[in-house]
Amino acid sequence: MSRYGYHGRILHVNLMDRVIRVEEPGELFYRTYAGGGLLGAYYLYKHTPPGLDAYDPANLLIFTSSVMAGYPAAGLPRFTVCAKSPLTGGIGESRCEGPWGIALKQSGFDAIILTGQADRPVVLTLDNGLPRLVDAMDLWGKTIGETCDALERQFGADLHIAAIGPAGERRVRFASIVADRCFQAQRMGLGAVMGAKQLKAIVLRGGALPPLADPARVAAITEDFTARLADNVLSAWQKRPQGFAVWLYTHGLDAALAVHNYRDAHFTGVENYQEDRFLPFVSGHRPCPGCPNDCIKVLHPGDDDLDPRASGIHQEVTGAMGPNLGLADVRVLLRLNNLLNQWGMDPVSLGFTLSMAMELRERDLLTPADTDGVDLRFGNAEAILEMTRRVACREGFGDVLAEGSMRVAQRLGGEAGRYAMHVKGLEMVPFEPRSQTNLALGFAVAPIGPRYDICEHDWDFDTQVGWDHSLDLSRTVGILERIPMGYLGRRKVRNFKALSTLWSAADALDLCIFAIAPTRLLSLRQMTELLAAATGWETSAYEIMRWGERRFHLMRLYNNREGLTPDADRLPDRFYDQAIGTGPRKGDRLDRAQFMAMIRFYYQMMGWNDQGQPLPATLYDHGLEWTLGPETP
Repeated sequence: MSRYGYHGRILHVNLMDRVIRVEEPGELFYRTYAGGGLLGAYYLYKHTPPGLDAYDPANLLIFTSSVMAGYPAAGLPRFTVCAKSPLTGGIGESRCEGPWGIALKQSGFDAIILTGQADRPVVLTLDNGLPRLVDAMDLWGKTIGETCDALERQFGADLHIAAIGPAGERRVRFASIVADRCFQAQRMGLGAVMGAKQLKAIVLRGGALPPLADPARVAAITEDFTARLADNVLSAWQKRPQGFAVWLYTHGLDAALAVHNYRDAHFTGVENYQEDRFLPFVSGHRPCPGCPNDCIKVLHPGDDDLDPRASGIHQEVTGAMGPNLGLADVRVLLRLNNLLNQWGMDPVSLGFTLSMAMELRERDLLTPADTDGVDLRFGNAEAILEMTRRVACREGFGDVLAEGSMRVAQRLGGEAGRYAMHVKGLEMVPFEPRSQTNLALGFAVAPIGPRYDICEHDWDFDTQVGWDHSLDLSRTVGILERIPMGYLGRRKVRNFKALSTLWSAADALDLCIFAIAPTRLLSLRQMTELLAAATGWETSAYEIMRWGERRFHLMRLYNNREGLTPDADRLPDRFYDQAIGTGPRKGDRLDRAQFMAMIRFYYQMMGWNDQGQPLPATLYDHGLEWTLGPETP
């Protein structure tokens, strides 16, 4: 029987005994688990024991595509990495753009699942689908760029490399995996898991994509995307030379900026973040092959000691490492972005761990003596650069900060916990939840912790500033009217469930949320057409949304098993106790009782009990009854 859109083969690599095997699940498996974080959650739940430490060799590190991802077409060049997170102790998931996702699909496998720990550093190579483990002792300690250069000298220039830097080797809890020099699989510390396995890199070359069922239809959808790109305000904005990383001055002010660890909303240096201030640093873009949007731009500070190939920049860097740290010099910001891509470290968790330390310094709960003479104050660029280096190297107080804000607060004790901006141990993101209650709910209940793209932002649907087109692609999931972005109540829960399920489905399919509904160009109908054109399946939007819900249910089961109770579904106290102090959202804060009622109502909408546990009927509905144990009459 012909298979389209995926290979039907999963590679398992045991790094400890160097046993490599191939699993060939049937179509029913792929129709149930699709790919991305859903497939990753299946293997973590079913094939790892409860209570495992994230650095235990038995933890799985999973690189996965999906039944439709990995092709050079609009929204498809993506992949996902999953493991138990060393930050949260729950499910860890990171999605990544760029050419590596296509190279993964060309490797002949839909996923690579690694277990065990190598006895010395190794690299996994897949050359035209042939897997091999190669000694990498001479690469240990090198930056991402140095590692890529060395591997290209050894194997040739036509490689795609996903690697860790010094931060991952030293198990910085928010270390990232970096693909093709500047595409970060960030958040949740999966680079540290890779470091614990002594796996320096995965190198891909050659191979072939599985055939598409209808390649002409895939090409036509991409051509339509390209033709309409200039007509969509968000997609056109992403296409501009500065890219979507330059958003603070354009889109950040209406919903309030995250300034000084969310203590403030006004930033005196915000004028420096105007779009035209970044134009002198634009030196190209790092495209996702086949996708017209070109979201990732190269913004290089021009420093002679930096490799411009590492200056691709993602959206959150400017918020987390800019106003959040009081950093007004965009050249320093761009230098930090390059260094973090070289060292393999998540700028979001780093930013909010540093901002916590800075607020503690201002409140005299930390002194320069505590921080080895580095005066961690907001806006101190020299201190930010130096402490970032020390975190990556786990040097001095950097070794403390490398544990993340929750563990820093636990170590310092006293009042420190009040200033740790995290949920479930994962640091907050630089998008204001007090003014955007859809996002607030997502930050609280998402099994992966706060992620800025857990659902489309409330700003887009607001009655005052929302996009003109934002309802056009949202009505297909039941969102029929605008709601003020600060509204707290059950109608917002209804919207959140629909929006988050849609993007959860995209995460199961490795469809890029920067290309799809509800505010970008690919409608839910076109997403369904792409799926059918890739796989040849008779499918529907209903099946796509079911994958989104199934991903949430299975991830929730995993987290509950690992001890993440409903008590973890909460935001830092600051968002309840302190209102936004300035700007158009002045006075906004979350009412704690109303917000907790929204969370309980969300549980009900999802078919979960009061403890956030999916009900047996919910699990049977989604083919997950195997998680209940032996069937009873």
